[in-house]
Amino acid sequence: MFCYDKVGARASANLFSLVMTARANGVEPFEYLSEVFEQLPAATTVEAIEALLPWNLKPILDARRKRQTIAPQHVAP
Repeated sequence: MFCYDKVGARASANLFSLVMTARANGVEPFEYLSEVFEQLPAATTVEAIEALLPWNLKPILDARRKRQTIAPQHVAP
């Protein structure tokens, strides 16, 4: 209904699947997708791509968030 063709519908379904899988694994979707889009160009093996799945990235994202909470970055006015 909201997609122009089958390719757009498939792309939307893939994106929605990633977002809902991230949420189901306790990962904030925007944070997850930001990390995936940053790391995906360098992922050239199956293992590297599997490392980007939400349940594999969760410990990394949690540790990063914890470090930022402990030592917040100062923003210049």
